[in-house]
Amino acid sequence: MTGLADRVVARIARQRDLLHSLNEHCDAIRVRATTRNRAVSVEVDAMGGLTDLTLGSAATQLSPNDLSELIVNIGQTAAKAALSRRDQLVAQFRAEFDQLRADPSDEPHGNPT
Repeated sequence: MTGLADRVVARIARQRDLLHSLNEHCDAIRVRATTRNRAVSVEVDAMGGLTDLTLGSAATQLSPNDLSELIVNIGQTAAKAALSRRDQLVAQFRAEFDQLRADPSDEPHGNPT
């Protein structure tokens, strides 16, 4: 390959690796939130989707309406934290991706070999 082609292929590989890393980190996001009285504990993924729900003994003392409200509220709390973490990862990815795009070491200098 020519020097220019080598640089283009190397840049694409770094971009691919960066995107793969973002996907792995996002897939690993799990946030757990538990109510103060430990009646409800939820776990959510990076998209805020419920992955686990645990009801403690205090949940039996609540009315169905109170329990459902508690589940929704603590789920929203966990989802907000997970989405915030995901947003941080995406912002970091964008900064690193932009740096890759602007990296002068990848720009051709003079005549390509």
